[in-house]
Amino acid sequence: MLRSIAARAEAWLRGPTVLPAPPPPKRFPKGAFVAFVVPVNATTQVNQADHYSTIIASMRLRAIIPAQQLAKRVPVWFASLEDFVHDPALSALGTAGAVVISKLPAPNILQRQAELSELLARAATVGAGVPLYADMPDDLAALGKTMAAPYLAKYQKGLGASCTFIVPCRALGEGLARDAKRGIAIIEDPYENRAQPVRATAASPLRLMWFGNLGGINGRMLEDALAAAVAPLRDTALRLEMVTRADAAAQLDSIGKRLRSVNPNFELRVTPWSLQATEDALARCDYVLIPQDIHKNWSKGKSHNRLVTAIRGGRFAIASPIPTYQELSDYAWIGEDLAAGLSWAIAHPQEAAARVVAGQLAIEARFSPACIGRAWAAVLGIP
Repeated sequence: MLRSIAARAEAWLRGPTVLPAPPPPKRFPKGAFVAFVVPVNATTQVNQADHYSTIIASMRLRAIIPAQQLAKRVPVWFASLEDFVHDPALSALGTAGAVVISKLPAPNILQRQAELSELLARAATVGAGVPLYADMPDDLAALGKTMAAPYLAKYQKGLGASCTFIVPCRALGEGLARDAKRGIAIIEDPYENRAQPVRATAASPLRLMWFGNLGGINGRMLEDALAAAVAPLRDTALRLEMVTRADAAAQLDSIGKRLRSVNPNFELRVTPWSLQATEDALARCDYVLIPQDIHKNWSKGKSHNRLVTAIRGGRFAIASPIPTYQELSDYAWIGEDLAAGLSWAIAHPQEAAARVVAGQLAIEARFSPACIGRAWAAVLGIP
């Protein structure tokens, strides 16, 4: 607690980091295309009517949805890494108005270092005629420190030398400013789940939910946070449903044992992740818990997405105070003491529900795919 207070005081005294401005967008050439460089086997044109699916959240939120929105205005392509390396201007497709290098998950970056180093070298040769952007939903350098994987920082720095960074929030932009030699633009994540009726009353047993990616990097933090959240409810029967990847058995087993040790009336339910499974779990739960590690740079720059998903799904969320969640604090409970937030929600169901109702209206006006599509068009200079 003292460390957190000291860090916030230091940040306040230092003031906000000034983000390096991106170059002004050029007039988008008539008939030109946008390309998203993504992990596909073959370059293909984006069709608004087609259904594209991937388990990689950043690819859905920051490539597929924006690409389909932009395709209403200009031709858009999903370009393979190989085609970009062969010709960064992708001249076989016509005139490039903008090329966006989409972010790969960190394990994939580490597996493809040779190819990505070649990508960096080729990106450095692109002249001013082809505007290059790199979508950066994570601070790879900070993540690399945590994972003892220095190539992640090297890759991020290389992208920043040739590309304008696009980030989902200001907090992340501040973390990347040191590497952003061609500026930073902010485009938030769109929502992707359907709006559902609001409910904020506690059932018996109390039904809680967590969803997201679970692994070695966040497993212990999550275990500690969830145990602290449910410990005061030792005499309350409760069930936690965790929607996550199926191969996280070791972390899930540890979390289950820990929570049963602090609450003998605890039951853990594990659901393999999918978009539909997440929506179904939201419908089953009473409240959503979203802990984040507020002390780690790789976590402080997380987007609004999971909090937006919970609110749009009609459920009251209790979440850690990272910057993006604090922006939405009128529509949830945001604070370090998740147990206090959960107790407040149980005791104030009508006020909790009213917050979610207001939040759904605010989210529609700010995070809809159409709104985010317009933001992408503005950054890329598309009329």
